[in-house]
Amino acid sequence: MKQQTPSTPPSTRAQLGEALLQISDDILDTINDALKEYGISESKFSLLFLLYNTGTNQPLQPSEIADNLGIRRASVTKQLIWLEAHQLITRTICLEDQRMVNVTITEKGYQLLDLVLPHYWMACANLTNKLTEEETVCLLQLLIKIGL
Repeated sequence: MKQQTPSTPPSTRAQLGEALLQISDDILDTINDALKEYGISESKFSLLFLLYNTGTNQPLQPSEIADNLGIRRASVTKQLIWLEAHQLITRTICLEDQRMVNVTITEKGYQLLDLVLPHYWMACANLTNKLTEEETVCLLQLLIKIGL
């Protein structure tokens, strides 16, 4: 019987989990490289893309953004400050409740995403270049099944 050591995954499931963690870092690096020439990181892009899909008619509060992206409110605040400084979003005080802030994407934000999105989608597609179409569909179904 093989002796289990702390550095050896105790099961195939643990080994897969570790592989997914390592892959996630590589994926973030790949996406950040694709976005670098546009001066935006993956995390800021994700926030801007969320607002892009929400539209100007439906502003979001920072807490909603944090919940949607699965990140801390403090991280959202830092990103909002950067995005606002680059005129990609606006933050306005809610008239009904002045404790609340509404966040919307600006025209400049839309223009940046229109420019960046084709490169982003290409970088995403290239992540699976080594897979057949059938393998890609299967992997997508499995990742959806486990909630990734």
